[in-house]
Amino acid sequence: MPSLTDTWKLGDLELENRLVLAPLAGIGNWFVRLQAKRFGAGLVTSEMVSSFGLAYGNERTVKEFLRIHPDEHPVSIQLFGHDPAIMREAAAMAAAAGADVIDLNMGCPVRKVCKTGAGAALLDDPSKAVELAKAAREGGHLPITAKLRPGKNPGDRAGINLAKRLVEEAGVAGIAFHPRHASQQHAGAPDYALASELADALAVPVILSGGLSDDDLDRIRQRLLA
Repeated sequence: MPSLTDTWKLGDLELENRLVLAPLAGIGNWFVRLQAKRFGAGLVTSEMVSSFGLAYGNERTVKEFLRIHPDEHPVSIQLFGHDPAIMREAAAMAAAAGADVIDLNMGCPVRKVCKTGAGAALLDDPSKAVELAKAAREGGHLPITAKLRPGKNPGDRAGINLAKRLVEEAGVAGIAFHPRHASQQHAGAPDYALASELADALAVPVILSGGLSDDDLDRIRQRLLA
């Protein structure tokens, strides 16, 4: 069983440990990411960034969400959207700003995101999701990961099937998996058995997200500082 302190590879990127800062909406700016890096995170991820906001040159989106501190590398920029051409352009901008990885949000359950065809709505449109991932690779020339949920409702395995297509057809370097269905939001027990099943089925790393308790974090901290 690998330790949290073991190195691992995401595409061609060598990461010093297996602790990843999740994309935290409204929280994960450069300063928070920098602190996570200083306290031991091997990879940090930005909060969710609109691909349309970047491509259309929205001043706040470009200046605030693409601000990367030199000491926070390696850093992943998480993008969301539903248009492959726009995603290609946004990925290129993220790469130019200094991103080391691009993460695609395909699991956000929030209505204002889903109603645009982004986030968890992509679970119902797997071919569009694959095209978005291909476009991000073409635009950014960086390792691509995709943040997924198992499906929209309990028993739905659309996210499991999509994960396999993203690896096989779009060449993503890893899958970030939140093992609660979109309808559960952040409530209820995560299905870690399903996460384990997915990890066994894929030839790329699976980054587990969601469900950590204070006790879990204390144990992680102790192991990293040992």
